[in-house]
Formats: sequence, structure tokens, C-alpha cells
Amino acid sequence: MNILASNDDGYQCEGLIRLVSALRAAGHRVLMVSPDRERSGSSHSMSLAAGYIDIKEIAADTWICGGTPVDCVIAVLSGGIKFRVDAVVSGINAGCNLGTDIIFSGTAAAAREGALHGIPSIAFSLAGSPKYFWDSAASWAALHFDKLIKFWDDEIFINVNMPNIKNLPDEPLVTFPSRRRYTDNISINPLETGWTRLKFNNMRAETAYSSGSDNDAVNQNTVSTSLVYIHPMVKKQ
Repeated sequence: MNILASNDDGYQCEGLIRLVSALRAAGHRVLMVSPDRERSGSSHSMSLAAGYIDIKEIAADTWICGGTPVDCVIAVLSGGIKFRVDAVVSGINAGCNLGTDIIFSGTAAAAREGALHGIPSIAFSLAGSPKYFWDSAASWAALHFDKLIKFWDDEIFINVNMPNIKNLPDEPLVTFPSRRRYTDNISINPLETGWTRLKFNNMRAETAYSSGSDNDAVNQNTVSTSLVYIHPMVKKQ
């Protein structure tokens, strides 16, 4: 299968590097197109104001992009980089993308953009914090890739969150996104230029417990697979 891989942590992130390597070892052709620097929290932003994005090939089937994760996907699907795409993967993100995180996540947005083009798309995230078991997560993702793709249909992208453990369980749980509330603490620093700098400190998310949610699955050291709609659902009259 021809797979387009991107992320929001940048092209040097181990999660992306290990995922691409594992998928290639499994026999897939993988084109990696990733931001040239970290773009976490970029959501579904695109470089519309600039009117262009810069791209550069740094190795075979490996490109960097001066834009956002969504720009990376568009660069290929619009024909800027010639490659027939059968599936899109994003990640593996350093940290979870549970529930409400999906709104802000550039990792999720890259998969969403693929799905908007009618292409099966999966976002992978690894919960917890360093030390990350990247090899375990990448091997699991490659081993279960064909099974995960079968969850896809025209209305969704697939959001996968893996617990940060060395031995991941074989079967993922199909879950729903949880509700997360964020506590944003800032420090205020006036600058000599007349601007004021607001520095983000100790940003935390509190998750409401809900049985069967993605957060519940990860807390039980199980892989969560959520099927996320790519457009607002309109209530039928």
C-alpha cells in the first residue's frame, strides 16, 4: 500500500521516524512529508495568508515542509509531490490526543485532511511522557494497520491512542472521545517595546471519567480506537 505519513511534532520526532520505518519494514511504500519544525496545537490551520508553502526533499521518499501538518497533506494530495496515496497516517504523536484534544491537535488534523479527500486516514498518539516506548508503539501500529483501516468509512478518520507501555495488548478497544477541560496558567511580562508577553505555564487537562471513552481505555492500558466524524453532524428534523 502507498501511505502518506506526516505529524505535528516535526520531521525529527522519533514517533514519526519509527512509524515510517515499521510500515516500510511491513512492505508498504511510505512517503514522509513533515513540518520542518514543531507545529503542535496547530489544529487544521493552513498557510492561506502566505499563499505558498516551501518543500524540500531530504532523502528518498522523505520531504520537509515549511507549513502546517495540513499543508503537508495538501502538498501531496494537490499534486505538489507526485505520489499515489492509498492511506494517510499521522504521528506517532509524543503525548495523547484524547477527546477534546482532537480540536487542537495538528496530528488529528493531518488525518482529518486525508479523510476529507476520501482517503482512509489514521492519527496515532502515544500517551504519557518520556521515556516513550516508541518501538513498541510503532510495531503495534504497523502490525495492526490493515485491521485499523477496515474501521474507516467516508465520514470519519480514525484516532488511535496507545498507552505508554512496553507490551501493548493485541486488540484495541473501539471507544468514543472523552470530554477534557483545560487549566491554562500564564505569567504576564511587560516588554520594553510596549507589548506584553503572556507565557503559558503548567497547561493541564482534566478528563471527565466516562466508561467506554478513549481516556478510560488508555487508563486501563488498552489501545483506544475512536471513529471521529470529519464534519459537524446535523440533526435531522
